[in-house]
Amino acid sequence: MKIGAHIFLGKKLNSVLETTLLLNCDCCQIFLHNPRGWNRKSRDDEELVEFKKDSETKKVFPIAVHMPYLVNFATPDKTIIHKSCKVLEVELEECEKMGVAYYVIHPGSHKGMGINYGVASVADNLKNFVGGNVKILLENTAGQGDSVGSKWNELGEILDKLNGKAGVCFDTAHAFESGYDLATEGFVENLKSEIEKSFGLRYILMVHANDSLTSKGSRSDRHQHIGEGHIGLKGFENLIKDDYFGTLPYIIETPKDTPADDIRNLKILRKLGEKYGKI
Repeated sequence: MKIGAHIFLGKKLNSVLETTLLLNCDCCQIFLHNPRGWNRKSRDDEELVEFKKDSETKKVFPIAVHMPYLVNFATPDKTIIHKSCKVLEVELEECEKMGVAYYVIHPGSHKGMGINYGVASVADNLKNFVGGNVKILLENTAGQGDSVGSKWNELGEILDKLNGKAGVCFDTAHAFESGYDLATEGFVENLKSEIEKSFGLRYILMVHANDSLTSKGSRSDRHQHIGEGHIGLKGFENLIKDDYFGTLPYIIETPKDTPADDIRNLKILRKLGEKYGKI
């Protein structure tokens, strides 16, 4: 088990690695550019290669990059699809030079076209981007609006259409908000069984460890500090002690109201990992 956080970028990419080590993390996640805009100013190759060398020296692995918020591969809007594919192309090129392991994607919203349309659209738009050194991870969603990916079979269909060349990032808050009670006794075994039927547990390669500010089945994506939300510590304990989930990298995306927030959330996960011999 590895533990890390989503780190905000400073002026230089390498500032991410400095923050990661200050937090005593061995993995991390970042946005490469402004997550709320379309424009991308290409980074110098020198900076990207330096980041790769520095991350290898500091032994920070895996490193994940999260897609910008505006990207949507499920929409019928061809302009948004074109922009989304362009962003993905640019960012995957940079990720490759940086030695990034994973690129995390929210499948998107079908905008009223139906889940079958959304699933087919995501797969069709990603087919030319999978199979490279940077593995694309589809993140399960909370089920808000017309979003794709709140059900395991939806992710399974996309993976099948991509010939298994992508993976999955398991978000704890999104799973809970879409109706899965992580704190229930026997939850993990039932979850694993359901996932195996949909696409296979081996495709889950990373966990976004977030408590939920909203109740089970709310379909409202709101993160909370570990142990302070509706999931509670028991839910995270159930995952971490599991033979499979306890081997994965855990990345927190919890609120950052003060500099101490990340430290506190990471400490909780680390203690659970130590309790069950995962660290």
